[in-house]
Amino acid sequence: MTQLHPYTGLSGFLAPDGVFHSCEYQEHHHLAAELVKKYDLQFFDGDSNKVPNFIKFGCFPWVDKAGDSGCHAFGHDEPTPEQAAWLLANIDRMTDIQRRQILRDLVFWEIDISGVRA
Repeated sequence: MTQLHPYTGLSGFLAPDGVFHSCEYQEHHHLAAELVKKYDLQFFDGDSNKVPNFIKFGCFPWVDKAGDSGCHAFGHDEPTPEQAAWLLANIDRMTDIQRRQILRDLVFWEIDISGVRA
């Protein structure tokens, strides 16, 4: 069986408890609304790029492993220990761009990445 898109990168939100919630392309807004209710989040202004304490991953459907055709990974708050553990355990599932963005953020927050393969 041949896949139309052999590589999709990560798309969804990593919750503060270290659980990854995936979604399809252009479905972040709907998932964000569900997560706001599920996690009883305060101070959410409706912008799926700014879900408090969550890390957002996104990719265009045609992304390749490099991620040059469009993807991202970012959070606005320091990762929880559960998020940091998940990120380090799943770094190989990310596109190269997502990986660089996450590793940059982990270094910024002074989280040990010495176990990550170069």
